[in-house]
Amino acid sequence: MSSDPSQISATISAATKEKLDRFTESHGLKKNFVVEQALLFFMEARRELPDEALVPARIVLQDEDFDRVVAMLAEPPAPTKALRELMSVRGD
Repeated sequence: MSSDPSQISATISAATKEKLDRFTESHGLKKNFVVEQALLFFMEARRELPDEALVPARIVLQDEDFDRVVAMLAEPPAPTKALRELMSVRGD
């Protein structure tokens, strides 16, 4: 793999750019370094981990499904017997 510098271009949200700016400034790092390290870390994780291990950063729901999730969060259903048993298992 060549270590010669190469430039890329990517469009990111304004919020992500602001976070990157604050992070690099507060840690005294160059943006190029942080972006390259993040890309290398991401690609290595994708290579090593099964797809099931990666949770999407964003879940898209239809309006009706979103309303159901909000309602369940506002008034969670009682835990089922199976859930209580699962949560009571100790690996001590």
